[in-house]
Amino acid sequence: MSCMQQPAQFTNPETPGYVGFANLPNQVHRKSVKKGFEFTLMVVGESGLGKSTLINSLFLTDLYPERIIPGAAGKICFRVVLAPTS
Repeated sequence: MSCMQQPAQFTNPETPGYVGFANLPNQVHRKSVKKGFEFTLMVVGESGLGKSTLINSLFLTDLYPERIIPGAAGKICFRVVLAPTS
């Protein structure tokens, strides 16, 4: 009688229903996406460097859709009137 060994069959960790350590990152990812999560992000820099643009690009959204950015004329708070003197 010959003893033939069956080749070991490994299951793919990507297979639905697979349970094991190899599938732990996938399980955590699915749970986080399903449940949602919060995190804090701080971006620091001078004005006009593109901090908001970076965040908008990362999250594919506009953080401040209602924000109105004034032009040069809107930034002027006062006018200076020069009167000629003799």
